[in-house]
Amino acid sequence: MPITAEQLEGIATGFHGIAEQHFTANGRVVPALWFIPDAGTARLVEMPQGVIDREQTAQIARTDRPSAILLAGESWMGSVTIPVEAAKKLPIDDIPRPSQQPDRREVISTFGVGRAHDGSSLHVMRATLILRTVFGTQLVPFDLNPDAEREDDYAAFLASLLPGPAQPKRRR
Repeated sequence: MPITAEQLEGIATGFHGIAEQHFTANGRVVPALWFIPDAGTARLVEMPQGVIDREQTAQIARTDRPSAILLAGESWMGSVTIPVEAAKKLPIDDIPRPSQQPDRREVISTFGVGRAHDGSSLHVMRATLILRTVFGTQLVPFDLNPDAEREDDYAAFLASLLPGPAQPKRRR
């Protein structure tokens, strides 16, 4: 079930636009996974409580056999710097989170993975910085490192759920 890079780009851009509109209207983005089949109806799985577990995601992918899977959500980006010795003494729940850092950045992000006609993996990412100022909230699109989505563990997990290319039949 292949998809072209252009198709994946277009789907990701549209999905990201919907997430931005939802944020503008509601002040937040509900995380959602979108399973795009080669033919038929796509499945949108909203996750108001956060990302569903990997087994549920894998089960949907096994059932739908998607050509592409996209994830949109809102998150905090920030660097947590704490000395190693101090971190060792803290319970995991007390280690500072990116959302608690003074230099944090809130973003709407969408990434997608797909299977190309030649069997290779396709990746796409969209990101919008959320700037909250005394003048209101502004949404500013920005680019990330083009290979960032390939380094992401969850993106790699989603890519692993895509059906592989058709295997040639063996002759007897």
